[in-house]
Amino acid sequence: MYFMNKKILFTALGTLIALAISGIFLMQRLNAPSYTLAVAKRGDIVQEVSASGKVESPTQIDLRFKGSGKLVFLNARVGDKISAGKLLAKQDTTQLDAQVKEMQAGIDLQKAKLSQLLSGASPEDVSISETAVYNAEQSLLDAKKNMIDRLQGAYTRSDDAVRARSDQLFDNPKTSNPQLLFSFPFDMQLERAVLEARVGIEVTLNEWAGSLAEVSAESDLVLATTLAKKNTSQVKAFLVNEALMVNALTPSSKITQATIDKWKTDISTARTNVDIALSNLLLAEENLQMKESALHIAENQLTLKTAPARSSDIAVYQAQIIQAEASLTRTEAQRRDLTISAPVSSMVTNVRGEVGEVVGADIIVVSLAAGGALQIQLNVVEDKIVNVRIGQKARITFDAIEDEEFSGKVVTIDPVETIIGGAVYYQTTILFDKVDERIRSGMTANVWINTAISEDALFVPASAVQSKDGKKIVQTLTDGQVTETEVHTGIENDVGMIEIISGLFDGDQVILGAEKKQK
Repeated sequence: MYFMNKKILFTALGTLIALAISGIFLMQRLNAPSYTLAVAKRGDIVQEVSASGKVESPTQIDLRFKGSGKLVFLNARVGDKISAGKLLAKQDTTQLDAQVKEMQAGIDLQKAKLSQLLSGASPEDVSISETAVYNAEQSLLDAKKNMIDRLQGAYTRSDDAVRARSDQLFDNPKTSNPQLLFSFPFDMQLERAVLEARVGIEVTLNEWAGSLAEVSAESDLVLATTLAKKNTSQVKAFLVNEALMVNALTPSSKITQATIDKWKTDISTARTNVDIALSNLLLAEENLQMKESALHIAENQLTLKTAPARSSDIAVYQAQIIQAEASLTRTEAQRRDLTISAPVSSMVTNVRGEVGEVVGADIIVVSLAAGGALQIQLNVVEDKIVNVRIGQKARITFDAIEDEEFSGKVVTIDPVETIIGGAVYYQTTILFDKVDERIRSGMTANVWINTAISEDALFVPASAVQSKDGKKIVQTLTDGQVTETEVHTGIENDVGMIEIISGLFDGDQVILGAEKKQK
């Protein structure tokens, strides 16, 4: 019975633990953040300004410039019958002409660079880079051979300095118990240091010779060079102490002055040779490092020329081209504002101004009699009028004519504001492209003026774009991870979509709004 109760207890505890773990996972899932997402897509995006107005039957059309400028061309006389589109007057466009030309050249250059990036390096360029890599490899091989020669030279000079020159001062120098040929009571510590150093150097020279026998161009020359510099420095320190000892000697019954002088000369020569060996090692090491770096650079250049273009590099060029084309479009629009063309076939009824004069937006330069053509008078709010220009296309619908759309264009924009209910508006005139007998004076018209269009543009909902630290950013969701990405935007349409010039790619998932929602 006891074991049965114990078994039941363990089973119950296990069940409770399993339920607790399941509850934790469930709470985590319930508390996990969820987002409202949208996908970056490509397509045409159109920016429009909408307004409502009345159809009118005009007596005349007054044409004027949008700003002040010098009149350089005037081709209209009272009574002239003119066709739609004829250039009637023009202000000085010299500066804008130069800007348009320069901007177009910049776009052509960016397109040429993009084309070059996509096509990759020419076979000639690749061949040059391959030759550069080969030459760098040969130079590195020569540097390695030189390094090996310097390693061998360092050993040879060190061996000569010790065994051929300094060993003249010793009896049994190559043994573990070398003795000096003279007594040196002046400095017992120096004497002991020299004797101990000679024992250690014998071991060093033997091991050094063995390691050099295995050194080749494929060996670790960095390690071999480090060892050579260490060994050479050890020999150099030994010779310094030995020179101190010899310079302190005086003639005795055992050694003559001639012997002392010879020792001094030989030790001095040994020290010079070891210094040269150490200097040669350092120069060869520096040359080897330089040749290795040159090969690395040459290989990187060859890799860059043979590798396909990266999508990020392509995107940068494409974004630069789109931005430049947008700037060109704005500049061309500014240049068009300095011209007056006939919006419809008509007759000139009045002309004001002469070539060379400065005319402003308050002066009606040319007046036209448009015959029986109908027009729409709109009041466009001030924050939208900045995007409206003469000649822009317009879509028109009527409540009285269902399921049909008409077209027209902007022919005049009144430079003087109109105050309606405390708000500022500017009167804008739309002329129909075609006459339709169903359209009557006094009808209410709904108008959408096409102020900009981007074809095959990447766009997302405008609510995905936020401002942060003076930059525009979009939050993207990839594999459950949220990332902030800086973007450059273009035009925005009336249904809440905004163009993304750079920063995103087609198919990216973006988060709408800054706040995450809890389930």
